[in-house]
Amino acid sequence: MKYSQQVILKRWIPILKEYERTKAKVTPRQFKFIKNLCEAHHISRKELQRYYRKWVEGGKKPESLFPLKRGAKPGSRRTPKEIERNIMKAYRRFRSNRYELVCLFKPYYLDKTPSPATMDRIKKRYPLNERDKKVIKRYEKKTPGELAHIDVTKIPKDVRAL
Repeated sequence: MKYSQQVILKRWIPILKEYERTKAKVTPRQFKFIKNLCEAHHISRKELQRYYRKWVEGGKKPESLFPLKRGAKPGSRRTPKEIERNIMKAYRRFRSNRYELVCLFKPYYLDKTPSPATMDRIKKRYPLNERDKKVIKRYEKKTPGELAHIDVTKIPKDVRAL
């Protein structure tokens, strides 16, 4: 159990048990009113009720007090299978790179068009067979330096005169 979870339990479980005693008006209770309980623990009544509701709905288990996970659920934002199939058909037919695929599908899917990075992830999920891999152009050279290039810049005349 994480330290932050221990802090939550140590703070809230005694408060919630005292809240139940105060609410039920059981004789040996520390606070006469719930308002007094909230003031003593520096919490609002709304916050207390929210934690109590979570605790009761969770079967009064300590884990129910922990914050829920936030954000998208795994797989909820995945590209639909139909779009993935169309992307793979186009990739296998035209051998397009990820940017060309985005440009190709932008007019059809508009806002639903996957990003270039997603295009690569889709291509990774459906790998090519050995025969198709050989067809792809590679820029592998036999000797070192074949892919080298030189940038030429223009030097002002007054510097050349020196």
